[in-house]
Amino acid sequence: MKNVLIPTDFSACAGYAVDAGMKLAKRFGAKVHLLTKVDIPENWDELSEPEKLALKESSQVVRNALVLLKNIKEQYPEVETKIAYSGGRLVKAIKNYANSNGVDFIVMGSHGASGKNEYFIGSNTQKVIRSVHCPVLVIKDKIEELDFSKVVFASSFNENERTPFLHFKDFVKHFIPEIHFVAIHTSSLFDPPYILSKEAMESFRELSRPFNSHTHIFRDFTVERGIRTFSEEIGAKLIGISNYHRHPLKRVLMGSNVEALINHSNLPVLCIDYVEKEVAVEEKV
Repeated sequence: MKNVLIPTDFSACAGYAVDAGMKLAKRFGAKVHLLTKVDIPENWDELSEPEKLALKESSQVVRNALVLLKNIKEQYPEVETKIAYSGGRLVKAIKNYANSNGVDFIVMGSHGASGKNEYFIGSNTQKVIRSVHCPVLVIKDKIEELDFSKVVFASSFNENERTPFLHFKDFVKHFIPEIHFVAIHTSSLFDPPYILSKEAMESFRELSRPFNSHTHIFRDFTVERGIRTFSEEIGAKLIGISNYHRHPLKRVLMGSNVEALINHSNLPVLCIDYVEKEVAVEEKV
């Protein structure tokens, strides 16, 4: 973790993400990039300074955003922080900024499916984890202390999940974690035999060394609900899940466990991205 991107709309949940991201950056010695979206013309960057000043309302919007970003920066003087703003669509702005600035980790707030009026952060977090190919930590509530000493990694535990897990392990190793592997069975025809799930998880236990780890098969009505229920029952501090990029049609037909999880989980969720080359597509954001 060298460059951490924290998008913010200055809402409460975005503030929780900023605080968590700053604490992580301090712990890892990383640089933080604070990014906000502002309502300015799409060709703003192409305008000259006199042309920008002539657009008084847009110029004032930019000045206000920079003041708010600077105020946040000043609250964390021990963290190297760069501030930036962008017009246009948020998800595209995040994706472009991440690609252009070597971002290797994103921290975002989310309102989830609370029924409240969502700010742009809450309504776009799912799109970000779908389209920006780096780990995304989703925060719902304020984290007083970074304590990821008991964590859950939920997976189907096939070969494609090994690399995402190693990225997850690389993140949590600094907290000397107790790792709980969980496979959710929903009593459907697609559930693998119990013995095969246990065998697959055992191979992941080998990958988790030298940390203390446990394997579980948990039954529930849905995968997403099973992950949440299991994690809450054992008192986990963090949920890790690989963000498998399915074809968009399959996502529509089958839903996304990752997106449902970040909508409903009160625990922080770390989405580890990977793309299967055969089905990877560029999506419009």
